[in-house]
Amino acid sequence: MEQGMRNLNTLFKRALFKLSPRIAERLNIDFRLRVPNRVFLEESVFGYLNELAAESDHDIKTLFVGIDKHNWHYPRLLLCQFHSLDIESRKAVYGPPDRHWTGSATRMADHYGPNAFDVVVANGLLGFGINSAPDFRRLITQCERVLKPGGLLVLGYNDRPDRAPFPVLPVVSEFFELFVPPIAGVDHHLHRVDDAFQHVFVFLRKPRALASDRSQLSRYAV
Repeated sequence: MEQGMRNLNTLFKRALFKLSPRIAERLNIDFRLRVPNRVFLEESVFGYLNELAAESDHDIKTLFVGIDKHNWHYPRLLLCQFHSLDIESRKAVYGPPDRHWTGSATRMADHYGPNAFDVVVANGLLGFGINSAPDFRRLITQCERVLKPGGLLVLGYNDRPDRAPFPVLPVVSEFFELFVPPIAGVDHHLHRVDDAFQHVFVFLRKPRALASDRSQLSRYAV
């Protein structure tokens, strides 16, 4: 009986969303995944991003790479200016009007340009579209390009050989500084979530100056 009611509730929410996503949004309908890694993202990571937004003197522009019904409610949880992209055109209905782009994450800098965002969140892409080492390197270089100096990259993935059968940390370390955010329970740049997916989040910051620039500046350091 209880399962039947849940199924009816899900069918109702889907029908209402199909009728009008904006009405569904006003009624605070969501299709969230209630698994530990999503709870950590939506509560702990978003809490940190909201603290940044509250303390900032400008809108924190945040790009979510990949959108569907399960993260459609994210703009309601964030104080940031929310942007999204997805390669599938049918997913555009889940993105915010005028702030969603249909295109490839491995070419997003062509659309957004350099130094466009304060935060990029790329969660659940490895093994679900980003399936090879060359594609992963392209993703990371694109994230580096669209982030502002000092910007934050949150990279989430299932740390299993069937999803990420290529080196991750050595590649991201070429372009980003490893970063430990002030989030309760997080004491390392790589945070493991206790779930069956072996999901991890890696926190990275774009350097404020290129390595060559830093070496030049170091000559003048007192």
